[in-house]
Amino acid sequence: MSTTYTALPNEIPAIVGADLVTSGSLQVVVTCPHCDARHRHLGLGLRRSPCGRWYLIRSEGGQR
Repeated sequence: MSTTYTALPNEIPAIVGADLVTSGSLQVVVTCPHCDARHRHLGLGLRRSPCGRWYLIRSEGGQR
């Protein structure tokens, strides 16, 4: 059995998210590299924006 990895055909942009403290949870706000709108997410990592594009969200400090 061969185990291979197939890379994604397009590169996924890595963007920095800013913390947003709401009443009850911590969210991450990013500026979308595709539509330039601000999107909120519940965490870091690989996310799909409301406009349908994928990106990798990193923290402001580099690690969280």
